[in-house]
Amino acid sequence: MSQRFPRVLAGGLFSALLATCVLAEDAPLPVDKLTEKLASKDRDARRDAAYQLSHLGKAAKPALPALLKALDDDDKQIWSDAIAAIAALGPDAQDAIPVLIERLDSRKNRGRQRDQRQGVMRTAYALSRMGPAAVEPLTKALGESDLTMKLGAARALGGMGPAAKDAAPALIKNLADSQDPVRDESAQALALIGPAAGPALVAALQDADAKRRIGAANALQQMDPAYRDGAKDVEQAATKETDATVRAALFAALPKAGVAPDRCVALILPAVTDENETLRHAALNAMLSSSAVRKAAVPKLSALLKDNNSAVRDRAAHALGRIGPGAAVALPSLLAAARAADGSPVYADALAQVGPQALPALLEVLQKSKPQDSKWVLRILHSFGPPAVPVLSEALKSNSPEVRSSAASALAEMGRGASSAATTLFVLTKDASPAVQAAAFRALVAIHADSERLKPLLQEALASKDADVRKSGAAGLAALGGAATLGVDGLLDLLNDENAAGRLAAVQALGQLGDKAASAVNALVARLDDQALQSAVIDSLGHMGPAAAPAVPKLLELAKKGDQRTTILPVLTGIGAGAKEALPMIYAAARDPQPDVRASAATALAAVETDNDKALAVLVPFAEASQSGKVRRAAVHALAKYGPAASAAVPGLITMLEKETERGEAMRALKAIGVKNVPDLVAMLSVRDVRVRTFACESLGSMGPDAKDAAPKLREIAAQDGTIRAPATAALKKIDPTGP
Repeated sequence: MSQRFPRVLAGGLFSALLATCVLAEDAPLPVDKLTEKLASKDRDARRDAAYQLSHLGKAAKPALPALLKALDDDDKQIWSDAIAAIAALGPDAQDAIPVLIERLDSRKNRGRQRDQRQGVMRTAYALSRMGPAAVEPLTKALGESDLTMKLGAARALGGMGPAAKDAAPALIKNLADSQDPVRDESAQALALIGPAAGPALVAALQDADAKRRIGAANALQQMDPAYRDGAKDVEQAATKETDATVRAALFAALPKAGVAPDRCVALILPAVTDENETLRHAALNAMLSSSAVRKAAVPKLSALLKDNNSAVRDRAAHALGRIGPGAAVALPSLLAAARAADGSPVYADALAQVGPQALPALLEVLQKSKPQDSKWVLRILHSFGPPAVPVLSEALKSNSPEVRSSAASALAEMGRGASSAATTLFVLTKDASPAVQAAAFRALVAIHADSERLKPLLQEALASKDADVRKSGAAGLAALGGAATLGVDGLLDLLNDENAAGRLAAVQALGQLGDKAASAVNALVARLDDQALQSAVIDSLGHMGPAAAPAVPKLLELAKKGDQRTTILPVLTGIGAGAKEALPMIYAAARDPQPDVRASAATALAAVETDNDKALAVLVPFAEASQSGKVRRAAVHALAKYGPAASAAVPGLITMLEKETERGEAMRALKAIGVKNVPDLVAMLSVRDVRVRTFACESLGSMGPDAKDAAPKLREIAAQDGTIRAPATAALKKIDPTGP
């Protein structure tokens, strides 16, 4: 089967629904009987007939006229099996060629109008099975004006492979079509026809129309097996071509056409560093498409790393990085260029892509560098991630404090991935250099080293004479849950740490202190404009309860700038009535189409709004079945605080009792409200959960004779439901003490 018709056709084209499979399990009927059934008014009979015919192969030939007629059936399954049966006939279905080609024409408005793309694909597949007899009419169809006909004809011819070589000139003509899909389909068809179309495609590289030259180059590039007899012509075309888009297409064709690797590089390399991004991208991809071309390109790219133009150097480095481990021979040049560029990201990326074999060379450079020259190496090592940990661990033993400190900082940024460096980092907490000590403490916290061993060392660091060491110790303790040890003043000092990790630790630790950190609220509010800390600050304010009230104006300002309401509303909930100036925003959020926002608004409203009637006017409708589960659960949780005043929500709460995920919250609210409506309680007696039914019995019993209308249901339960017979009987005695 041609690659143009994906594997899904082999299975999906001949599949049927389960019902059809069951029908088809009976003994197969003769073809004449199946033909009769195919014309039946009964849809299932037609389905069964089409299904069986699709599995008979050439034996189904007598049914061809009926199968063609079945292509007009409105049932998708019948159409699918009918076209599959026609395709299975192969050359024996030649009489169907004109009919099928006509059905590709969207202007005729015949047959199925749904699933047009699938219809074109399957009809084209059937035509591709019919052999040489279909080539001429399909070639003629390529010249029609209808888009789907041209697409279907090209697809069918491509599906025939070399047998469709006579259609190559017509397909090449369509490479210059005004519509992109026609050009693409024609190029793919020519590629599938294969080397037989090669000479015509090579000739088309000289065509006056740039679109046709592009299509010819694309077809040659996609061809498998490749056409290699025209290598000189393809090379010559690439040498003379001036159109950037055509050149980009030719680059991909050069290696595929068998042009020698050194000649490919000579033609492609200038474009690798070109200003035109599209051309540069195409050239790089073409160079990477062949291992031989990649190998030939490495020395040339390496030489470009010495170019006077920094943009050329950067692009050469990028290309070497894309080549990956195969560019290892260029490491000396890459390292020299990286040093000159002070470890620019493009060189870091390139060296990381070359892989671990670059690490020994980087370590050697690091060990030989002067301290002031080592930072670029460490930046590059960091880009390697965990594979660089052994090299950075070795750098921790350097004689240079600057190298040791920088290596520790690089390891810290790797987090848990650098945990294997913990032993050496613990040693450095006693280093003679305070900068190294501070870096070691920060790294140990970042890599999640043994906290029991680390905490005492961090406590000692708080007494250091060096401010940086003290801050690293404070940041470490804050990150490890030592907020109480540091106190608010200590954490406020840490909040001004130059190290980002220290500031974050201070914010998080203040949140751990809750309302005890009230004096830090204004300092935290001042940090809300820091994007790196904003989320952590909002979270910490949320732990401070009413003490965070001074933050409300700034929080409202943030809520207007971006959609952070789902994080800000919980803070307002914690503040409670002190956040009353946020009520307009809360009410607006309660009308938001997003369930997450409405759910957060429901919780906040119950906490902030002091007018119960206003709050209930919003919360009661939130308990209705039309709301999302998240909104209902939030509203119901809030309703419990209002007790009997929320009785209007009882019907909605009862509907929630049937859902296990909502039952607990609904029952909590119902108990708080106290249900006194007999019909509501009777409705609860039908809920499957025994706890709900027991509650209903007890509530009815507490109403005494006022619940007399529930007596018949309670008697029924007492007689039939052993699980709540006792509470039902007890309720009856309270409702009607004189009863049986």
